[in-house]
Amino acid sequence: MRKTVRTSLATVAAVALLALTACGSATETAAPAADGPYTAPAKDITATISVSNWGDPGDKAVYDGVAERFKEKYPNVTVNNNFTPITTWTEYVNKLVTQAAAGQAPDVINIATEGVELGLANELFTPLDGFLENDPEAKSLREDIDPKLLAGFSKDGSTYLMPNTFNTMVIFYNTKMFEAAGIERPSDDWTWDEFLEISKKLTTGDGADKVYGFAMPYYSFGITPWLYSNGTSMMSDDLEKAQLTDGKVEETVGWVRDLVTKHGVSPQPKGSDPYQLFPAGKAAMTGAGHFVTGGFEKAGFEDYDILPWPKGTTKSTVFGAGAFAVSKASKNQELSWEFIKMLTDQQTQKKWADAGAAVPSTKTAASSPEFLASPEHAEEFYNSLSYAKPVAAPGVYNVLDPAFMRAMDEIMSGQDIGSSLEKAQKDVEEALQQ
Repeated sequence: MRKTVRTSLATVAAVALLALTACGSATETAAPAADGPYTAPAKDITATISVSNWGDPGDKAVYDGVAERFKEKYPNVTVNNNFTPITTWTEYVNKLVTQAAAGQAPDVINIATEGVELGLANELFTPLDGFLENDPEAKSLREDIDPKLLAGFSKDGSTYLMPNTFNTMVIFYNTKMFEAAGIERPSDDWTWDEFLEISKKLTTGDGADKVYGFAMPYYSFGITPWLYSNGTSMMSDDLEKAQLTDGKVEETVGWVRDLVTKHGVSPQPKGSDPYQLFPAGKAAMTGAGHFVTGGFEKAGFEDYDILPWPKGTTKSTVFGAGAFAVSKASKNQELSWEFIKMLTDQQTQKKWADAGAAVPSTKTAASSPEFLASPEHAEEFYNSLSYAKPVAAPGVYNVLDPAFMRAMDEIMSGQDIGSSLEKAQKDVEEALQQ
């Protein structure tokens, strides 16, 4: 995933940082807000709500803090904040479906863009429209979130999840290496050709002393910006048809391959970690989301800034977000909504801004001095939503993601682009038909 797909979500490169819920049944019954003013549950209500959560230790610390604040507001409510790693979005959702069938569904579900379609197909989420329309506290929060984020968690006119964080892919560049080479910061509308020219200038040395112009983020979320900026995608816009054999897809992955095999500006991606090469000064640029900044800070690496992804036929990049839903099976839907509001309110958003992982979903938090302190153009993390598109995540994302990366492995090893993508296309088409 981005990991998620943060994306994990906090380290996009690994598809392994998710979390499943333990059981925990609700004790009081409440329905979602209907027409008319919304009234929050009484402060003395006694209940238990369970949360299905995922992320890294930093995420867990934020979520545990929210649970403590919620306990202050509702002292008789117990929050079971379940946070257990699993392996894939499909496994995560299948666990939730199994729990729901057994009457043990969590009340609050944390999921990311990659798992939304699968969750909707299994009817895991309650529409939030009544809450959003009738709860006065929801209005200011909703207006502070970029509409693209909300649209990514909506379907057929209904909103099902409230986003708390997101990541877009941007280009990170080493400011000292650019300065030493006499290269000025490119414009925000720089092109693939300019990117390649700069990469060549910054590729120096041989063998163990070689420094590359670009360290490739070698996972589907990291390759997707090249597809989007060339006007194509692995899936159709409605996510119903695979288009891995589209001519533009073939052209794009060929260009990506050539960065390694023809131009030599990027190392073979298998076995090389871009997020180690870049801060070590072994690569002048890489692609990533905000999720790498916390690691850079811990390592004492500060000589970097960010740029929009270079454009091919268009200026575009990819984003993926994390969000919270009220389980359709929850017997405590209003309490769950109150917890979600706290999970996404400005106090929690500030925690995300301070954490150095994902980008907070509210414009207020993303424009805070703390968030904008580093790098110099940190505002680009949130601004990039203006030209970003959500990761193409159909209900069979568990098939699409590995099929595409198997094709990429073959292509990077010198096998035929067309035949490799045809095999991936077949795998996804068969999954879509089932």
